[in-house]
Amino acid sequence: MSGASGVMSVILLETAVGGSVVLWASGVWGAVRRGFFLLMGVSVVLSALGAWALTRSAAAQSAAGGRAVAGLAVFTGLLALWQVLLVARQRALSRVVGLVAALAGLVALVLFAFLREDAVPSAVAELVLGSAFLGSTLFGLLLGHWYLVERRLSNVYMVRSAWFYIGGVVAAVAAVALSATNPVEPATLGLNPLLAVPSFSLLLAGGFVTLCALIAGFVWKLANEGGRSIQAATGYFYLAVIMGVPAELATKFRFF
Repeated sequence: MSGASGVMSVILLETAVGGSVVLWASGVWGAVRRGFFLLMGVSVVLSALGAWALTRSAAAQSAAGGRAVAGLAVFTGLLALWQVLLVARQRALSRVVGLVAALAGLVALVLFAFLREDAVPSAVAELVLGSAFLGSTLFGLLLGHWYLVERRLSNVYMVRSAWFYIGGVVAAVAAVALSATNPVEPATLGLNPLLAVPSFSLLLAGGFVTLCALIAGFVWKLANEGGRSIQAATGYFYLAVIMGVPAELATKFRFF
């Protein structure tokens, strides 16, 4: 895999895996209504489906590609089943399937890393770090919006989300550092002439991540204030998405 399809498959996979893991790690089960899990679940299902489709079209010919496609298919299927069970109000069973889906996502992440045969351990690390970054960003954005639905929801969950995002930004810094050790493939350079400039993608990623670090500070402060400040924190999460996705794209230009 290489080029635009390879980069986008990585971004979508990280969003799906990171989003599902952060969701269950956040402790919001039982504290928020079922609708939030449907909102978050549909988002990660669509991301996983996109990652599966791109990987299937670009990498299914090789043995490692076939395993990655199979892992993504299982992950996507479990996520979809989780949503069906939620709609059917099978609360206990849906929770079990949702947790299993998150674990299946981590397995899919490792299988995907084998597409980069020359540096699998580094690939796993880069994917995990990117998942923490994009997953915490997606979760924070959607949780902030959910406070408009459940206005009496304690701000403790938004504070927790802010800490997840801070951790995600730290992970993004580490991902940029790891990306610096990867060579730039000619196929990737063809995406944009500016990428031919030495270390341009790293400078771009570093700049975006720096802005994300500033955003993380504002999110944490506003989340701790509670009340209407939660809406302001959500507004900053919009900026987090706008800055975070390009940051991860620039980071992953060197992945394959």
